[in-house]
Amino acid sequence: MDPMQFLDILDDALTEAELSELCRRFGVAFAAFPGATKRDRTREFLGYVRRQGRMAGLAEATVALRPDLNTAVAQLYVGKEQELAWLDQIAGGEGRPLDSGLTWRWPGATPAPASPAPELDPPLPVAPTNPYSPGARVTDAAMFFGRAVEREQIRRLLADGAHVAIIGGRGFGGSSLLQRAAEEIDATGGQLAATIDMKDPAHHTAPALLNAIWSQWWRRVKPENPVPVYTLAEFVTAVRKLNAAGYRPLLFLDEFEQLVWRKTTFDDPLLDAWHELGREGLLGLALTGHTSPADLLAQQGFATRFYELFRQLDLGLLDEPAARDVLTVPLQRAGLAIPEGAVEHLLAQAGPHPFFLQLAGLYLFDSVAQSTYARAEVTRRFEAAAEPFWLEMWESLSPLAQAHYPLGGARPGDGIGGRQQRILVNKGLLLAGETDLRPFSEGFARWLRRMQAAMAAAAEATASQAAQAML
Repeated sequence: MDPMQFLDILDDALTEAELSELCRRFGVAFAAFPGATKRDRTREFLGYVRRQGRMAGLAEATVALRPDLNTAVAQLYVGKEQELAWLDQIAGGEGRPLDSGLTWRWPGATPAPASPAPELDPPLPVAPTNPYSPGARVTDAAMFFGRAVEREQIRRLLADGAHVAIIGGRGFGGSSLLQRAAEEIDATGGQLAATIDMKDPAHHTAPALLNAIWSQWWRRVKPENPVPVYTLAEFVTAVRKLNAAGYRPLLFLDEFEQLVWRKTTFDDPLLDAWHELGREGLLGLALTGHTSPADLLAQQGFATRFYELFRQLDLGLLDEPAARDVLTVPLQRAGLAIPEGAVEHLLAQAGPHPFFLQLAGLYLFDSVAQSTYARAEVTRRFEAAAEPFWLEMWESLSPLAQAHYPLGGARPGDGIGGRQQRILVNKGLLLAGETDLRPFSEGFARWLRRMQAAMAAAAEATASQAAQAML
């Protein structure tokens, strides 16, 4: 593969949002790479992936994100067609398989006559597929751990005709929880679930969004007879008719911010219509966001009272058994032996935070599957990948919250400091013991100490230089 050709594809064909999504799948932040332009940062990202030895994984992730690029990516593998088997899984296995089992074909190519297959040595054992996907929605039910209490709350609220807003920071698993809750809806009881990811550009116009919601419901009723819905009036009428026929439609809306930020596209009348349907019990609503619906709508100047529908479900850290399962169960399912002390060590480094557990699990699984496990190396790789996200998390806090963040075990404060610490506990950034508060993970606390020490040293050096300049 020619890395410069791959760089051209990534830079020319992908937007910054798409590159950010690719980076998240590799446990890094696109914005954290140095460079004055998108191409500069893309080059740095590509170099990072090459150093990790994961170029084939990047090619696969690129085609999974943008299937229209499969031909361009395939051209990078001229002469190495055996490495392209993964393209068939993404493309749906189009074409007649070759003797090798590879079905990818170059445009306009004529297959060569089959030759007798030589006797081959027994195939080498194939390493288990790494099931972790840091930063991406968990779509495999086998990789979803914990949240039993939250899932039951969502089920009960929707069954009672209420509506729920799942509020949590990035990486806490709100999208995964929403999808799992939607999948658990029992269609036999007349409930129809539609799940919408508002990060998907296909949903960024009102007609496309309304039809995408309606199509999911209608496929459950009459899959052989699609009937499109494009206007708000048609959508409202369709919802009322579904209810008249004995169905209750449910909308699971992921990343509510993405809708609110597009006020010129999704305006007050749309949300007012949903509010009315929800208030009448004709439409059940569950959404995810990083801020409450009331605050989001107020920040963007909406007049709708849509927010009044929702009961807020705050999403925090995982409980200890679920956090442990994230690291142990995938290894056990793959038949891999867990190194002594590895799980306890990484639990301390990542804390019970869903995203950082996925990140730790990614590197632990790789090293164990490849029989290269070394605690120091797994820790180094985890910290290198986690640091941009720790920095983003820290910088998202207000100066007041930063000032009252305890680096070690500390008793809860009073007044303003105590209030800030309680907010941090609710956000999952502090762990509350019986008598003390501490950072959610040892890894984050150690990184924060290093960062603050470096900042203090830089400030001292600057002050010293200024003092000498005055002499």
